[in-house]
Parts: sequence; structure tokens; C-alpha cells
Amino acid sequence: MTKEDQLKNILINENAYFYKNISNVVIAKWNIIEVFRDASSFKMGNYLLKEVKKSHILNGEQIKYSFCVFKYQTKPTFIDEEIHNWFEVKLGYLLIVEIREYIIISRKNSSNIQNFIKQFQVLDYKVLSTLFVNDDTSFEKFSLKNLNVSDNAIREKSIEAIDLKENFSALGASNYMLSSMRVKNNDVKTSLILNSSRINKFGKKNSIERFCDWSFDLVDEISGHVEHDTFLSVFAEPQDYEILRSTLIPISILFNFGSLINDFEYGRIDKAILRIEYSDEIKNIEIDIIKYLSAFERLCKIESFNNSYKIQNKTAKDLEIRLNDKSITLKSEKLKKVLLIKDNGIEQSIIDYLNTNSGFIINFENIDLAYSNRKLFKDNKLLGNIDHFIKVFSPYNELQTTNSEKGNFNSIQTQFEVNSTFRFVEDTFSQNVDYFICDDLGKEWADHIGVTSNKITFYHSKHKDSKSSASAFQDIVAQALKNLGNLSPQDFQLESKRAFWSSQYNSGTGIQTNINRLRVGGSVNNAIDGIKNAIKNPYFDKEVYLVVDFISKSELKLYLHKLKNSVNFAQKNEALQILWLISSLISGCKELNTNVTICCKP
Repeated sequence: MTKEDQLKNILINENAYFYKNISNVVIAKWNIIEVFRDASSFKMGNYLLKEVKKSHILNGEQIKYSFCVFKYQTKPTFIDEEIHNWFEVKLGYLLIVEIREYIIISRKNSSNIQNFIKQFQVLDYKVLSTLFVNDDTSFEKFSLKNLNVSDNAIREKSIEAIDLKENFSALGASNYMLSSMRVKNNDVKTSLILNSSRINKFGKKNSIERFCDWSFDLVDEISGHVEHDTFLSVFAEPQDYEILRSTLIPISILFNFGSLINDFEYGRIDKAILRIEYSDEIKNIEIDIIKYLSAFERLCKIESFNNSYKIQNKTAKDLEIRLNDKSITLKSEKLKKVLLIKDNGIEQSIIDYLNTNSGFIINFENIDLAYSNRKLFKDNKLLGNIDHFIKVFSPYNELQTTNSEKGNFNSIQTQFEVNSTFRFVEDTFSQNVDYFICDDLGKEWADHIGVTSNKITFYHSKHKDSKSSASAFQDIVAQALKNLGNLSPQDFQLESKRAFWSSQYNSGTGIQTNINRLRVGGSVNNAIDGIKNAIKNPYFDKEVYLVVDFISKSELKLYLHKLKNSVNFAQKNEALQILWLISSLISGCKELNTNVTICCKP
């Protein structure tokens, strides 16, 4: 078979990455040859097929494409050490199409082309997200990433329907950035990965020249596209990072290892090693990277130090972020030595992986901005919702005199100590329920649980001596979000609570009290039946109460309005994080049809 016959025999999906050559980078033949060499550095023998800058004429315009196919072998993922003749043989390809000022790339099993790609610009988010959208478009799938940095917020979610315009609630949508979507126009389905400029048209595979024709038509559409408002405007709005860069002061970062875990799960990453270099040898030590990175799963503060932004953590003291001209990246010489070994044998440091996959969310002093997926986003509703957020705070004078969470304990007491938040909750909320249970300690769902014929309420309490503590508020919000699913417990979950709720309260420090865990109600058996019946009630309601004595509603209202009016004040960073946490809490509760109230000082 001749080379021409081989080229005509190639079938490729209409699925590619689109980039714009805004700097007019000259791509010579030697550049293509170099990219091919990098992409196939692990190949066996010669290229099976290679064509560099072949011409294809369409509508009088010249299109050039370059294509290579190569063979490589790799160690199977199900063995530890290499065994002679135990290997898998695979094929990979790389296709580069040049159309006017656009570069289109299709590839399979090829890596190490980052240096080539970084010369070009991904398609603008606003262009790509509206390119295939008109009044008749059906939105079949959204993949969303939460911009909120609360540890227990839902970080990512995917939703599908025949047309999400008809049943997707916009409530809380401004907290999310749209990372990918699938749309349908006249029975043609197209998926778009917005942060990587990837366009995938569903359908049969076609020849390379037909792929070039499809790319040409899309370049025409992209070049003539006019941005317009669409249904997607409910999500966080992308901002021009380069324009705003000089105004950005990062204050916190939350790492997201979802893609890394998926790559391990599906075998795209074989293992992780720590490479230690001695004077006369290099030693590779295999490590449990998931366990290693667990130290970074909580929100980390960022501190400015000598014109750099250090990420506060106990594992890699040199970890910092860099505000580059076009993007924000991570840097750490220590973590550069932690390498991921992919299924094709290619090595990549964990730092490079996180930078490539944008596995983090950054918040700034600019209150409504967040950086994720190599893009700066703005939550247009955050500041505008402050007055609505304040409504969930309910002031109680009694919380001005609480001085502990549970008080002191002795073996004969039957009630929690006066001036404790637990005693406040019981005195205030146990009067109008059928059953009231103290579920504190152990695998708790809440500190207290209230049950009526059609309602279940969780009460979470937190005492703190300091004012407006973001860390204390983060802890109680995390507890509330983590347990939202338990507001509708299954029967086996209730059975696991029967003995615990039938006991008396043990302080956790060795003091056994006479405080019955069932605070109100005839028996635990009846209480469990009451919960089951409440869930079956067609008018069933769910509520969450947060009880905090370290936040004053009047002070918080003042702080939040100062944020809204761009006024500097000492508690600004604390107030900013509390605002994001309130937004996350309300959004999480609303998604599960749960009402939320925060009891605080006046």
C-alpha cells in the first residue's frame, strides 16, 4: 500500500483542539518534525506513516496538514516489575492542521506537545460556549465546577436531560463555572470542553481530508462569530485575566484532585514515584500519592512574601503560586521530584500535572473573583445577594452570654450546663417537637435532631471566643454540608442509631452523665418510627440550623456591606471567606430542598 493509499485509509473522529495563532508564529517543516519527535519519543522503530505540511485545497484556500503514526510498547498496568516479553503494543497518532491563523490538533496516545501548544491561544470561553447555541439549541449535558472553596461543598457535578433549559434551576448557578457541555442542533450532537478548546462532533469517522473540511467550516464559524447572551449566562462569567492581573491579590487556594484520582482509576496513570538524586545515583521510591496529597485537601491560605505568594502547608514549604502574564501556575522544587508514571511510560511531575489540568481554585481580595481551569471567573450574584444572605441569620440575645459549647460535666447531671450553646438549643427548640435527640459524638449526623410529623431538623452548634472566626464558621458549615444527605436517612442507618440514642451522654473525656440522649419523646423506638413517618409525609420538610455565638448579625452585616462597597477594614479576609461559606451553605441546602437558619448574636 502506497503512502497515499495509507493516508486515504485513515479514519478520524471530528474531535479536535482548536487554537488561535495570534502571535503569527511561523511553523516551518522543522518545527513539525520536532513536534512529531517529542510526541513519539517513546516509539518503537520508525514512523509507520509520516507526512509533513501536505497541501489540501478547499474553496480556493490552501490548507496544510501534518500527520504521523507510530508504534510503541508499554508495561501492562497489572504487573509491578518488567518481565521479558510481557508488554502491550499500541499505536498513536498526531494530526496538525493549519488553517489561516488557526491550529487544529487531533491526537491519540501522544504526549509532550505542550511546548508547541503554548505558543498559541485557546479559543475564548465566551466564543466557544456560544458558538453552537441558538434559540433552538437543546442543552443535553452540563459538567460544572464549583468556584466555592468550602471543603465540603460539592466540587464537581454533571447533569443531563433532554433539554436542561426546561428543568435546570438557575438558583446558585453563579457559583459554578461551566467546564463542558453537550448540545444538540437539528439532531447533530456536539460536546465542548471549554477550558481546553476541544470540540467533538458526534458521528462517524471520516478521512483526514474530510476532517480538514470540517475544521475549515468551523474556522469560518469561529471567525465570524458574534458573542451574544444565552441561557448559559446564569453561570459564573469569564473575565480577562491579563487586564485584571495587576489588581489580583490571592488569599486562599483549594486543590481539586478529581482528575488525578480518575486517571489512576482508569489506568491512565500507572504509579507515582519520589525521585531522590544522590551524588552518584538516582533512587526512585514508589509512593501512595493519594495519601500523600491528603494534606492539601483543605483550604490553604496564601501569604504574600517578598513579591511571591506562598501556600501555607506543612508538606512542601516552597509551594507557591505564580501570577504569570497569561495564567496562574504552581511552583515547588520539592514537588517537582514527585513524578506520575503514565500508562505509556511518560513521566510528569505532580506540579506540571496540576498546572496542566488546573487542579485548583484560587480566591482573591477581589471578593467576587475566582480562578479555575486556567480562567478567571466572576460570580455576578455574590455581592448582589448579600442582603438575601443576611436573611438566614436569626439573632438571639441568649447567645451573647454563652461561654462554652457543652459546659462542664459530672456524673449526676441530667441537663447540659447553663450558658452553653447545647443548653440554648435545647431550651429554645425542643418545646415544639415530638422528639428531640442529642446525636453528638461518634458518627454524628448533627449535635441535635428535632422531629415532628412532617419535618426533620438538624442542629449544629459551635462556640468560639473570637469574633467573626472564618475557620470556626468553616468547620460548622462543613459539618452541615457533609450531613445534608442524612436528613432523609434509610432504615438501616436508623437501626445503627437505636442503641446509641437509647444511651446516656458520655462527655468523651471519661465522664458518664445522666443526660438522656433522647431529650424529648416517649421512647427511641417511637422516635425512629416518627422519623420514618415524617419522611413518608407528602409535605415532608428538611431544615438545618447552625448555632454560632462568635458571629453578630449586625457586625457581619456591616462587614459584608463594606465588602460590597470596596471599603478596606481589618476583618476583610475573614468576612470574605465567611461570605463564600454562606453562599456555599445556602446553595448546597437549596439544591437538596433544605431550609437553613443561622442562629447568632444580635
